[in-house]
Amino acid sequence: MFELLGKQLRKPSGFWGKLVAKMMDKRNKKIYLEIIRMLNVENGDRIFEIGYGPGLGINLLANSDIICTIHGIDFSELMYKKASKRNKIFIDHCLVNLSYGDLLTTDFKREKFNKIFCVNVIYYWDDLSIAFKKIISMMNHGGMFCIFMTHEKEFKQPKFAHDFCKYTIENVELELKNAGFSKINHTFDNGYFITAFK
Repeated sequence: MFELLGKQLRKPSGFWGKLVAKMMDKRNKKIYLEIIRMLNVENGDRIFEIGYGPGLGINLLANSDIICTIHGIDFSELMYKKASKRNKIFIDHCLVNLSYGDLLTTDFKREKFNKIFCVNVIYYWDDLSIAFKKIISMMNHGGMFCIFMTHEKEFKQPKFAHDFCKYTIENVELELKNAGFSKINHTFDNGYFITAFK
């Protein structure tokens, strides 16, 4: 049962994936609101979410009064379908563009973004250096990257998280620096909110 939950959190699918999607919405709304505040979104921004899940964060951004384009990728087909349905009106108006696939192997055709973010995603990357180098290559100069990650201590007890990568804040900040990011800062509120700039 615990192994099933861990797999569903990583890549939701089927009946259990739908339940996980509802759990994500409930748990992540407050986190998304804080991330959006930190992004300080402005008219004309090109924003990218890595691992958008059921599409709540993208929907909150798209429903704001600020006109921007929001892109994202998720490697769960179920999440792609749910997020696409949730954001259909914005997709139809070319304000949202969602992809289904793996960030690390997808070619974004030289598209550049000035704000990129992810929520509860980095535990699934075996090598942060590869992921962060990919992300910085997608960004305009001066662009901002925002991360939310749960404190690694929260993963020590739950059996479902036994194969999650339990990165410390020091691990993450060092890998961001090594990838070329600067002005790296973090705050803590039931997890780490991290900002870094290209």
